[in-house]
Amino acid sequence: MVGVKNNRRAQYTQQVIQETVLSLLESKPINAISVTEVCEQADVNRTTFYRYYNDIYDCVESIEKAFVTSLNPLMSGTPSQALEHLLLAFYQDKKLSNLVFVEGKTQLLERMQELLKQSGPEPPLIDDYQGVYIGAGIQSILKKWVKDGMPETPQQLTRIIIDTILAKNFDDMRDFVL
Repeated sequence: MVGVKNNRRAQYTQQVIQETVLSLLESKPINAISVTEVCEQADVNRTTFYRYYNDIYDCVESIEKAFVTSLNPLMSGTPSQALEHLLLAFYQDKKLSNLVFVEGKTQLLERMQELLKQSGPEPPLIDDYQGVYIGAGIQSILKKWVKDGMPETPQQLTRIIIDTILAKNFDDMRDFVL
C-alpha cells in the first residue's frame, strides 16, 4: 500500500538507508557523514530520507532502538539464557557488533545498560560496584570476541563469560600474583 509508513517498500527503504549509514560508519565518524552521501549510496532521494529520519543521528538512534527492542526477551529466563540471547543478537549482526565494540561509534551499550536498570529486580541482586566491574569485564570479553571475528559460538562464549565471572580455574593460575 503506497503511503503507509510500515509497508514492505517503506521497510525495505529504511533498511537500505540504515545499512548504508552502518557501512559509512565503518570508515568515518558520524559527524562526517552527510545526508547527501547516504542518499547517493543508498540510491534514495533526500525527501525519502527525511520521511523516515531527521538526520544521521536519528537514523543511528533508530538502529540502536530496534536492536534494544529485539533484546526484550533478554529479561526472561536465567541470567545465562539472557546472556546467550544477547550474544546471539550480536552474532547475527556482525556489522553493528563491530561498530559497538571495536569502533565504539554508537551509544548502544549505554542504551542496553539503561534497559537493564529499568527492568532489573528490586532491590538489585548486585551492588553498583559489582555491576560496573562485571559489566566492564563482559564488555571487554565481547570486544575481544568481535575483534577476533567471533570464532566462538554464542553458547561457547556464554560459558566462557560465566566461568570467568565465577572465577573457575582461578586456583589453576599458578603464575598469577597480586
